[in-house]
Amino acid sequence: MRLRRFGNSLLALLLLLSLPTCTRTQNATTQARAALLALRAARMFDPTSGQTIKDVVIIVEGDKVAAVGAGLSVPRDAKVIDLGDVTVLPGLIDAHTHMTYHFDKSGHFGLTLDDSPDATLKYAEENARRTLEAGVTTVRNLGAGERVDIRLRDEINRGDAPGPRMIVSGEPLTSDDMRGLDDSAERVKRIREFVRARVGEGVNVIKIFEGVDADGEVVFSAEEIRAAVEEAARAGLRVAVHAHEAASVKAAVKGGCASVEHGTFLDAEAIRLLVEHHTALVPTLYLPTHYLEHKDQFAFDPSTWEFFERLRADNLSNALRAKRAGVWIVSGSDAVAGL
Repeated sequence: MRLRRFGNSLLALLLLLSLPTCTRTQNATTQARAALLALRAARMFDPTSGQTIKDVVIIVEGDKVAAVGAGLSVPRDAKVIDLGDVTVLPGLIDAHTHMTYHFDKSGHFGLTLDDSPDATLKYAEENARRTLEAGVTTVRNLGAGERVDIRLRDEINRGDAPGPRMIVSGEPLTSDDMRGLDDSAERVKRIREFVRARVGEGVNVIKIFEGVDADGEVVFSAEEIRAAVEEAARAGLRVAVHAHEAASVKAAVKGGCASVEHGTFLDAEAIRLLVEHHTALVPTLYLPTHYLEHKDQFAFDPSTWEFFERLRADNLSNALRAKRAGVWIVSGSDAVAGL
């Protein structure tokens, strides 16, 4: 009973602190801004200090947290909600998600395609609702086709669907976008055009899939990534780069990206560059375990399963090496179907 009460009270707080994303209409948003709310709880975890504060009062003014502290005086005109013997905490942030990924009607991923972007959006709406209910109030969604993540973000912002605040990339840049291009100037031109197209769609961040070929050569050079970074910066955006291998991490960092996603097979030079360039690392530690523990639900070929085994064997130890060296580690789940 106590666990259920804790979960319900925590969810209530997280939803209240996410008023801009959960408000149903523009009129409701206006009313919320005028409201004054006081939340009482037995304890609150403060992630800044790492301490637990007792007898906490949280003052919410409209859609913003105005004050937090132990034993704060409650404004006379505030509505008071006493959550009781619970521990509350700020909404969580997941820096790497895929809201549009889902199991099909048979409970599998990778066997069938959705009938339309509208069908994908319905699944994504359910994922967004569950994400918010789990206490995650902000996500960075890195990679989705057909503008579905952009549509979902806009639905949430309008109050038409419950969900976390979403920072979205739309379609990611991959090697497929460079087919038939060998001239370096033409490749850079294509990359800049790609970034401008995503900016025109209204994305919040640019996603690039970096990697290495059979000869160990990177898919995108540091100069090519730099072109994407420069073009994104003109619109006030940053670039996140998917990179597992040390060579691809180095190219991404030298190119000026804001974050490296995964970074599984780091070497000493890659770690040094991450530190020197103040580049964030989002190691997505649990993902390979999720895949490997649910093999029957994912339609991957043997080489992919072998790759996931390598990821699980190396990602935690390399992330720890990076953290000890001073790399900025950011939490991201790489949430896919079932995660």
